[in-house]
Amino acid sequence: MRFSLAQLWRRTRNPRRREVVLRPVVIPATMAGDLYRAGYSDVVAIWASAIDPIIAAYERSLSELTQDSPQEIGSIVSSVESTVLGLLLTVRLRLERWAQNVERLHRMKWRLSVLSASGVDINTMIGPEDVRTTLGAAIEANVGLIRSVSDQARQRISNEVFEGLRARKPAREVAAAIREDVGMSRRRALMIASDQTVKITESLNEARRSQAGISTWEWVSSHKLHFRPEHAVRDGKRYDDDAKSGAHKPPADRPGQLIHCGCTSRAVLSLDGEF
Repeated sequence: MRFSLAQLWRRTRNPRRREVVLRPVVIPATMAGDLYRAGYSDVVAIWASAIDPIIAAYERSLSELTQDSPQEIGSIVSSVESTVLGLLLTVRLRLERWAQNVERLHRMKWRLSVLSASGVDINTMIGPEDVRTTLGAAIEANVGLIRSVSDQARQRISNEVFEGLRARKPAREVAAAIREDVGMSRRRALMIASDQTVKITESLNEARRSQAGISTWEWVSSHKLHFRPEHAVRDGKRYDDDAKSGAHKPPADRPGQLIHCGCTSRAVLSLDGEF
């Protein structure tokens, strides 16, 4: 805790209410698009650009029936992998800029939520340095996930090509399968970008609450089409990070942590325990 928001609230307004629920901080979906463009889209584009050379080599392999023909395809795949590895050396900087933009927007929304609920302006009390660890963890997670998108694309494409050679499938059939593999990689990357935006948002929510000395929060269900029933029943339920047992002890799977969980949380500012 860097400061006690409850104490500042008491001094500023001398409130009659014992608590107030803050508006949840939600980052717009456009930030997920920014994350996709920051790194994921380049990986998808690299594999998409390799389709024609791979199919050309595949056609030669079918017509020549030489032992070296499959090796040519393997060389193309290896070359694409090398290009992806080169991308990963530079993508971290773009991810850092994305994380900084998310933090800046989150900080603004958090400040306004606090100001609206309590009348306390915490603008000078918070900054990006307070959540450096949170941002760093998000950046490293996305570097790994970008690599996993490429690895999955490589595996799927290699399987399609070499299985096609074994079964002597027509080139057009293999080409269609490879294009679908790239399409699947793109869809997966978009879902990951959306999921990671939710995760960094909720991590920042937790970090900002802790910084302000707030331990109590309410679960906010995503109300998504494919929601988790156990999460939906938690909507509006109150938890306390200081609780070691009982109904107010936070569940192991906190908002936004599980894959594709769109739930979030809202802080509860309370004067209980303040003197």
